[in-house]
Amino acid sequence: MAVSRDIAGALESCSRETERTPLLADYEHDQNLQRAQISSTFRHEETEAAQVGLDQKSHLLPNNPTWRAESWLLLSYAAPLIGTYLLQYFYSVVTIFVAGHINSEALAAASIGVFTMNIIGFSVFEGMATALDTLCAQAYGSGNIKGVGIHVQRMLLCMGIVAVPIAAFWICSPWILSLFVKQTYLAVRAGQFLHVSLIGVPGYASFEALKRFSQAQGDFTSSLVVLIICAPVNVFLNWLFVFKFGWGLEGTALASALTNDLRPILMLAYLLIFNRWTLQCWGGFDKAALQKWGPMISLSTAGAILNLSEWFAFEVLTFSSSYISTTHIAAQTILSTVSILVWHIPFSVSVAVSTRIGHLVGSGALKNVRRVIPFYAAVFIVVGIFDGTVVFALRKQIAKLFSEDPAVQEIATRTIPLVAIFQLIDAILAGTSGVLRGFGRQSFAAWASFLVNYFAAVPLALWLELGSPGLGLVGCWTALQGGMIIVSTLEVGAIKFMSWKKCVEDAQSRD
Repeated sequence: MAVSRDIAGALESCSRETERTPLLADYEHDQNLQRAQISSTFRHEETEAAQVGLDQKSHLLPNNPTWRAESWLLLSYAAPLIGTYLLQYFYSVVTIFVAGHINSEALAAASIGVFTMNIIGFSVFEGMATALDTLCAQAYGSGNIKGVGIHVQRMLLCMGIVAVPIAAFWICSPWILSLFVKQTYLAVRAGQFLHVSLIGVPGYASFEALKRFSQAQGDFTSSLVVLIICAPVNVFLNWLFVFKFGWGLEGTALASALTNDLRPILMLAYLLIFNRWTLQCWGGFDKAALQKWGPMISLSTAGAILNLSEWFAFEVLTFSSSYISTTHIAAQTILSTVSILVWHIPFSVSVAVSTRIGHLVGSGALKNVRRVIPFYAAVFIVVGIFDGTVVFALRKQIAKLFSEDPAVQEIATRTIPLVAIFQLIDAILAGTSGVLRGFGRQSFAAWASFLVNYFAAVPLALWLELGSPGLGLVGCWTALQGGMIIVSTLEVGAIKFMSWKKCVEDAQSRD
């Protein structure tokens, strides 16, 4: 943050030379948010935002944001987010890694269990929480700081309701999964894995909401600190339960579940002790949280559909690979795990972009939004190229890391070049979806993804994999890439042609 302050200071001095407009006052504002120097009364200034309904005492807005200052701001947001989401997904990677060193059967069962847990569970909560990327950021940008806490309360209540059918599905999973997985014994073991994992659901869901509470205020480090503490705890518990106590697959499930429940406890403790300034947005439990659920339900449903449509595509293809052989399902597990792990990098950047655009939309700075979106597009392209290059360069090492079976290694290594290309497309899609979330228009992204995936990409993938072409895993990844190209193109069109002014009006009309 010291670097960011230096840049903001230099840019402010440049603005004095113009004798007119403070060039990047909102960058100073973003930093002040993180340093707890916000008050509810701000200077009055004539800006473009005042013309679209911003409170006249709100923070100043930039008229000419520069790429350098925007780069540092995005970096200060995205860097801790990347660490946060990678560490969070690290739990699943550890589970797959540990299962792979038990035996191939445990790896296959863990694959089914983890992906089911992610699809019918964690991806739902994560998708619902993206509604707060819109609601909390826009509320904070408009100066309605108490509204941030109310939105989080609504989300926690909503997640509690949704957790009931998810828990029921997990309890019945041995029977349900047996209908789709050819090897019944794998479905049963995966179901047992889910039974133990149920212990960690409350912790996972509440941590997702608490993350957004601090992130909307520009605090992206609290959640990272918590996960840095929890990651070695998870590794230790895996070693203790699996290798020391010999509890097998259920042991690694229990290790992840217990650390999931530890995370929100540590998060609350950290905010209360070290970042008390974030509590400015918490006005206590409010009856208002029981009212006006319309925007919350609409945006959280869209976010959940978007996550489900993308993650469930991987789930379908993981199940379908079981109809080829156990070796193929193990290889697909490696490919999916690596792809989703790497996806968290552009996704983290997209959350930072959502927060940034949410602040600007909430305060009405549409000219600034127009200036920064092309810059963000370039960022996501660079991130995608970098991710794909790394995956391709490490293709042999990746296969050996996750499996000791030569047959599994050979299939995974042969398919990874397609997975590498996939990273560029996935990064671009993460960028367009992030921009739409900032505007509060994730419903378009959700339905575009759902329709393209399940009426085109997934059926084509199944035909290429199991049908007459017989392309196996290569066919799966080829079809998915085509679908994502279509979705990202549609989202670019939506961003270009939708009414941005209406997005501002909607943001300022919410509590």
